[in-house]
Amino acid sequence: MFPVADAVFGSGINRCTGNLVKYPDIHRFCEASAFPPIHYQGQPRQTGSLYICRLTPMVKCTYQISIDINTDSLHNFIELNSPGSKLAIQETNNGIILKSYFESSSGDIGSETIFLGDSAEKLDFEITFDGCSKTNTIFAKDGKYITTPFYNFERQRLPYIDFSIGYLRFTSFLAGKGKYLDVNIYRISQRADRKFITAIGDRTLVPFGLDGPHVRNTTEKGIRYLNSKNNRGTIWFDIELLEQCSESDLEYLRDLVVNCSWDAGVHYSEELNSLPHEQACKVMDEGYSYVYEKIGRKPTSWCSMRNRDNITHAIYAYENLGMFWRNGASGIHAERDIGNLDDDTWAWWEPAFGAGMVYPAFTHELDLEPAIKYSISRSKFQNWVDNYNSNKMTIVSFFEYNRIGRNTYDASFDILKYTENFFVFSAHTKGFDALVNVNISAGENTRVCDNTLEQFLSYKLEQDKSITFRVKNNHTYSVYLDNADKECDCPVD
Repeated sequence: MFPVADAVFGSGINRCTGNLVKYPDIHRFCEASAFPPIHYQGQPRQTGSLYICRLTPMVKCTYQISIDINTDSLHNFIELNSPGSKLAIQETNNGIILKSYFESSSGDIGSETIFLGDSAEKLDFEITFDGCSKTNTIFAKDGKYITTPFYNFERQRLPYIDFSIGYLRFTSFLAGKGKYLDVNIYRISQRADRKFITAIGDRTLVPFGLDGPHVRNTTEKGIRYLNSKNNRGTIWFDIELLEQCSESDLEYLRDLVVNCSWDAGVHYSEELNSLPHEQACKVMDEGYSYVYEKIGRKPTSWCSMRNRDNITHAIYAYENLGMFWRNGASGIHAERDIGNLDDDTWAWWEPAFGAGMVYPAFTHELDLEPAIKYSISRSKFQNWVDNYNSNKMTIVSFFEYNRIGRNTYDASFDILKYTENFFVFSAHTKGFDALVNVNISAGENTRVCDNTLEQFLSYKLEQDKSITFRVKNNHTYSVYLDNADKECDCPVD
């Protein structure tokens, strides 16, 4: 009765038209959508990357890419970083090859190679991301393929399913006497298996949080500004700072978590990497319990002093305390030295958020002008918030962002009733919201009702007339294709 699989997404680039020439130390950020061809030009002694943004976080998906390259040296190459991968595309005497690199447990770098095609022709290939097996599979147009683990060894060992980030990155490298490397990008699209009801990632969610929190007069205005725009975040409570809070400050922080939808995390006051494993586990247990006792909510994510922690700590924290790791290649370290939102990294952040790029961010203070080191000035922070809001994006906690992403695999749906005019289904999402796409041909009178809450819901009408909306765990929903009110359990407007 229902289609088994179809395209969920089709996207490319639309904010970079014509020639895109890379200037020294400049990063370019392009929003993903339908696009004309892009010419990306690398030149000697220049750094910087081309980011393709606004792709959709998914546990499993495929990126379809069509490019060609033209270079004056066989030593030049393009590095392509798709979620979890480090790929090198390079011309050889026989054509164009792609190498997929990965770290081993010993720290050595291995690779697999696949032939993409003749250097004179357009290169069409696919990258399939799998956050369950933590692999990427590259398919050439001749049907051959290679499968390799994620590049980062720690990311390979995450004790929970992973999901893709919302961007791809191209970086050109000119070596030896090479003088130019030109890349024409014709198409980038993202696809995922589609069912009648499909849980999809939400590319409008921006994960954000605060370490500390630092004294109230350095963060309160920024927090209030976020709340005023229906945004929220995570507070990674530093145990030493939390011990210094007055009772009124504790009440303020509890109110943020309990009543303002902020999320509680733990910021361990020690560098876990400097401790024996048994002692590090004890520190993690005690810090988790202390934050839970003081704030009244179980922490859902964690980090440590100076981010000195590793996958061993991540495994322990998840398996024993149920917390996700903020750090690592699937968190704030996907881009080296960028996760901190501060004045020193502003030159990267400003064009990134201007293009609607989603990247996990944390900082320390929000209200001073200028900011102290590792913090963001008040004017810059408000600019960051305003730009995401103008793009109709919402700043959320790391936990909310993570659960929506992982629900693209975890969520399941039962069709309870199906007729010509309406159908009823139940959602099972492991306790958190999921974003779903329902593959129908919606009309002007289509309505969606949350039967559990007895209220109608708004939804997004997609280009193919399917509809997208949020669902809650163990709620039932009715979708009325023809406004069949006589069947409706919800109150009629």
